[in-house]
Amino acid sequence: MSHKAAILTIGDELLIGQVLNSNSQWMSEKLTEIGWEVASQLTVGDDESSIRDALNFLLKKSDAIIIGGGLGPTHDDITLETLSRFFNTPLELDPEWIKTLEELFRSRNRQMTDNNRKQALLLKGATRIDNDCGTAAGQYLEEGKTSVFVVPGVPHEMKSMMERFILPCLGKKSLESGERILKTTLLTTGVGESALAARLDSFVRKVQTLPGVTLAFLPSPTSVRLRLQMRCRTKEQESIFEELASELQAGCGEDFFGRETDMIEALVINRMIKLQRTLALAESCTGGLITHRLTGVPGASKVLRGTLVPYQEELKTLELGISKSLLESQGVVSEKTVRAMAEGIRKKWNSDYGLATTGYLGPTGGDSLAALGTVWIALSHSGGTLAREYRYENHRERSKERAAQSAIDLIRRNLRP
Repeated sequence: MSHKAAILTIGDELLIGQVLNSNSQWMSEKLTEIGWEVASQLTVGDDESSIRDALNFLLKKSDAIIIGGGLGPTHDDITLETLSRFFNTPLELDPEWIKTLEELFRSRNRQMTDNNRKQALLLKGATRIDNDCGTAAGQYLEEGKTSVFVVPGVPHEMKSMMERFILPCLGKKSLESGERILKTTLLTTGVGESALAARLDSFVRKVQTLPGVTLAFLPSPTSVRLRLQMRCRTKEQESIFEELASELQAGCGEDFFGRETDMIEALVINRMIKLQRTLALAESCTGGLITHRLTGVPGASKVLRGTLVPYQEELKTLELGISKSLLESQGVVSEKTVRAMAEGIRKKWNSDYGLATTGYLGPTGGDSLAALGTVWIALSHSGGTLAREYRYENHRERSKERAAQSAIDLIRRNLRP
C-alpha cells in the first residue's frame, strides 16, 4: 500500500478567486514524484470551524497532511491558534526564531513590530522548519500515525521548506516502504481528445486490466497530454512500465511530439538548427505570436530570418507581392491568399521555409468566402507549398493560441533532411 498524503490550503483569498491556488498543484506534483499518493486536496477560508472540520476529515485517511497558509502576523492569520486548540497543545515562543527575526529585520534596516513575534510561535513538541526566505517559521509534528506539516502560503517560502525538509522526510518513508510511483507524461498536438482515445482504445482496455497502472487524458486548447502512472516495487515492474510507455508513444503516431515539459517550438528550432534551415514568417491573424514563441528558444536567431505582420490588405500587396485582383476574388482569408503569403515571404527574405497565417478570429469578421473562426495556414519550401484550413470557436485569444500551435506543428511535421 502506498502512503497517502493530503493538502490543506487555508485562506479566504483562495476561495474568492483573488489568488490562484498554485501551491496545491506544485505540492501534489512533488509528492507524486517521491512515491506518495495525494488522496485529498482541500481549501478552506480563514475560519476556525472550517479548518477543524477539514482536519477531522483528513486525519482519518492520511499518512501525512501538509497545511499551507495563515501563518502571517495579522489578525486574520488564525492557523496556529486553531491548531493549538484542535490538538489541545499550547503555543510557545521559540527564542531562537525570535533572535533570527530580530537579526533579519535589523539587516534590512526595518523595525520589527510586536505582531511579528506571532510568527515565532510553535506548537509544543513540534519541530521548527526554518524559513530561509521569510519570517514565518514552519513546523512538523506527529499526530497519532499522521505526520503534520505546517508551512506559509507564500509560494517561494512554501517551496523552500518542502524542498529542504518535507520532501526529504517523506521521501525517506517512501524508500522504507519499497514502493514508488513511476510517471511519464506524453505530449500530443493536432488531434482531439476523443479521436486520440478512440485510436488508443485497445491500449486503454489493456491498462485497465493491469493492477496499479493508470492512464489519464488531459486536454487543453492546444494539446492533449497523456499521463501514464504505475506503482512499482521491482526492476521487472520498471521494465514493464517502460514497455507500456513506448507502446503508448507508438500509438500516438505523428501526433506525439515530446514528454513532460518539452516545448514544440524548442523541438522545431533545434531540429532546424541541426538541418541548417532558415524560416521567415508572415503572420496576419496571429499577430506575431508564433514569432514570440519561437524566439523564446535559445538559438532561434540561427533559424528565424524575420517576421512580417501584414495585418492590412495594402501590406499584403506592397510587401508580399500579392495582387489586388487575387485578394478581391479570393478574399484575404483563403487558400490561395495564404499560399501566396507563404511563398512571398520566403522569396522576400530568401529563406528555406516560409510560413503564413490569415484568418477571422472574432468576435466579428467573416464574409461570404470564409466564416468567422476560419484560419488558413501555409508552409512553403523547395518541395512546394502546403496549405491547411482550420475552424476555431469564436474566442479571439484562444483561437490565436490554437492557430500559433497549429502553425508550429505544421513546420514540425514537414521538416525533412
